[in-house]
Parts: sequence; structure tokens; C-alpha cells
Amino acid sequence: MRYGRPPGPPPPGVEATTQVDLLALVSEVAARVGVAQPDVVLLTGHGVIRSWASRRRRVLLVGLPLLQCLTTDEIRALVAHELAVVDHHRAHLVVRLRTLHDDAVEPGLPRGRSMAVLRATQHFADALERKADQAASSASGLHTAARAVVKADLAEFEFADLAFDLEEQVWQRTSAAIQDLHTGWQAAIRAGAVIAELDDDTRTTLMARHPGLAGAIAALTAVHVELRTTEVVPLAPLGPETERSLARQVLKREGTDWVTFASVSDADWPGWLGRQARAVTEQVATLLRRPPIGPAEVVEVLLTRLDELVAANWPAQPEPPAEPEELDGTPSVVVVAEAALTARGWRRIHPAAAGVLVSPDGEQHNLTLLARAAHDSPAALAVLLELLSRSPGL
Repeated sequence: MRYGRPPGPPPPGVEATTQVDLLALVSEVAARVGVAQPDVVLLTGHGVIRSWASRRRRVLLVGLPLLQCLTTDEIRALVAHELAVVDHHRAHLVVRLRTLHDDAVEPGLPRGRSMAVLRATQHFADALERKADQAASSASGLHTAARAVVKADLAEFEFADLAFDLEEQVWQRTSAAIQDLHTGWQAAIRAGAVIAELDDDTRTTLMARHPGLAGAIAALTAVHVELRTTEVVPLAPLGPETERSLARQVLKREGTDWVTFASVSDADWPGWLGRQARAVTEQVATLLRRPPIGPAEVVEVLLTRLDELVAANWPAQPEPPAEPEELDGTPSVVVVAEAALTARGWRRIHPAAAGVLVSPDGEQHNLTLLARAAHDSPAALAVLLELLSRSPGL
């Protein structure tokens, strides 16, 4: 790597000039931790908070999805972490080395090259990360910093997953892009439709990535990583152009036509669910060797006979996967249940809040939570089956 080689272009973003509270938080964090303020703060559509630098300026990118589901103290920790990364005389070189190291950690590089890059950058990366972790702890406390890095990682994944699903549904219906994508994410968080889980692999990866926070990360439980819309950084309203710009960064399809959630008719949403539910129902029919007796029986099979269901649909495989993605118990249960209830007049409380439905008379259920409880609780299973077995008028 030659010293004089220019860095790549900064990631895309929208200048956060109207976000007074966010800019005040960044200034406060820089003063508290004793690091230089960034030259510019950009809002980005992705679920990340990341620093970038050239020879002439330091940039802080703040992801709107994180601002919508992490507390102010957690955002403060992440901002401190990233400002510490570029708090160097040659910040642009630090950023480039960090990027090289991060890319080498990810799969994709030829093994020989990635190992060589890792050997050359590991000591630097460890030292940089410890400094950044210390800054995060200084800004908000050790345990808040640990929660922040874990919740940010989980939220980034969950947001990308939700954005993909919404894009598929909206594009199939309208051939247009969804303008208020991030408003949909916020609504899904508020409704409890986004349930982040900290698995062992993610915990281990994040403990290795953040050595200064590893002990606190090890102690986190499911309660600590819940995504919420309370105690967040206040945000000024986003205009339509800003909404489109941030959504465009995330969406995979390029289009000139835009729609909002409000402009898509309620009648347009159930079709996507219906196709998924029919596919799962056909797989259950393969196991039963007859059509199932309504959605309640489909759900009961998914929750009590999943291994048999997989074996019946993939008989040629000597060792079929325990839970292939398309037959994973909980998502399939939610799809079948939601399609059945939607056909009886139930509706999502927001189009982006998958599985959180309200009936015409105001009864509300979070089908994801109900399906998860039904895995281990006969009482919860009975509640779910009763709900799906009701006569349409009840």
C-alpha cells in the first residue's frame, strides 16, 4: 500500500444539517471523550455508525435505522467509538488499514492473501479497537457500550432483512420503490414485530471484535438486546427527497417511481402472504398424503412434526437439514397464520409490522411471539390453534 494512494470515495449519505439534537450529541461526545469533532455528519440509510476520513476531512456516518431503535446513551457510545477511530493525525491511513483488516476477516479473499493481510494488520486492529472501545465506555459506561455494539450489529441485520422483504412485496405490487422505508422500520420496531436474538456465534464474533468490551458482552441476555423506540435521539422530520435518498441507498432495484405505505392499498398486501402460505400448505400435504384440514392443522404440523415434514419433502437427501430456511418453524407458522387471519379481515397494524395483526373489532396478536411460545408451551399452542380454528364471524 503506497502512502500517497488516495482513499476511496466516502460512503453515500445526506448531511445532517437539520438534525440539531444529533449534532449536539456528536459535539458533546467529542468534548467528553477528548477527541476531534468530525468535519461533517452524514445520515445514511443503512444500519451502521461508521467513520471515514480523507486527508482533508473526517466524516461520521450515522445510520437512521439505529437512531430509530437504540437509546441516546447507546448512540453516544457508538459515536465515541467511531470518533476515536479517526482521532489520529493521519486518520485516512488508519481508516484504510481498518478497512483492509475488516475485508480480510470477511470471507471472499483468496485464503493466502487474506491470511497475509490479517498477519500484517492484526496488531494494529487490536490496538485501534481497544482505544475505540475505551472511548465508547468513557462516553456511556462499559455495559451501555457493550449493549450498543451488540444491538447495532443485530439491528443492521434485522433492518436489511426487513428492507428486502418490503422491497419484494412493494415492487411486485406496484413496480415502484418504497419511499418511507425507514418509517416502516420504525413502525415495525414500535409494534414489536422485530425480535432480535443474540446467538452464540454472534456473541463470540463480537467479543473478538471488541476486546475492550468482551466481558460485558458475555454477560448480556435477551432483555439487554431488545430494540425499542423509546429514549431515542430526537429527529427532525425528513422531507420526501431525504426519505428517497436514504431509501435509495438500501434498496437493490433502481426505479424512478416511488410509493408510500399509505398509498398502497390494504388489499394489495395479502397476495404475497397467500403465495407463501400455499407453498407451506402443499409441503404439509406431502407429509399427510392429503390436504390439511385448514390452517390450524398446518400450524400444528409445523410446530410438532417439523423433522417429519422436512424428511417427507426432501426424501432424496441422506441427511436433510434440520430446519431449512423455507420450513423454519416460526416464520412458516407466522406466514400461514397471518394469511389465514388476513383472509378473515384482520390487518397488520402497519404494513411493515409482519405478524402483528388486529381484527375488525380491535383484537390484537403478535403472531411471532405466540408461535415462539407455542414451541414449548401446550397452553400457547392451544391459544394459537383456537385462534385459527374460529369461525370467520367470531
